[in-house]
Amino acid sequence: MEVFAEEEARLSGQIQGVRREQEERQVERGRLSDVAAKFEEVARILGEMDVERLWAEATDLERRVLVEELLESVAMYPDHLEVTVSGAPRLNVTLEEVGLTGGWQFRGVGGGI
Repeated sequence: MEVFAEEEARLSGQIQGVRREQEERQVERGRLSDVAAKFEEVARILGEMDVERLWAEATDLERRVLVEELLESVAMYPDHLEVTVSGAPRLNVTLEEVGLTGGWQFRGVGGGI
């Protein structure tokens, strides 16, 4: 009888542990579902947003805030830019793509080269 009671207690403890794990997983699934729904909503809003119009109507300060929120870094090289957008891989952008001609004209002290 005593061995049976010990085994029953051990199994009951394992069952409770499995139930707690299931509850935790269910809570996590709900949280992930909420995050996915919010992401989809943000993606929908961004897809409908007229960025060119927003940019045209934004003040210089508002434009700066937009750029600072979206970009982590911009590295400048003689033939291209490396742009790191928040949450995305680094992009290589040619100078022509952003309206630049390429190459810098370095000037020495006291005038041109």
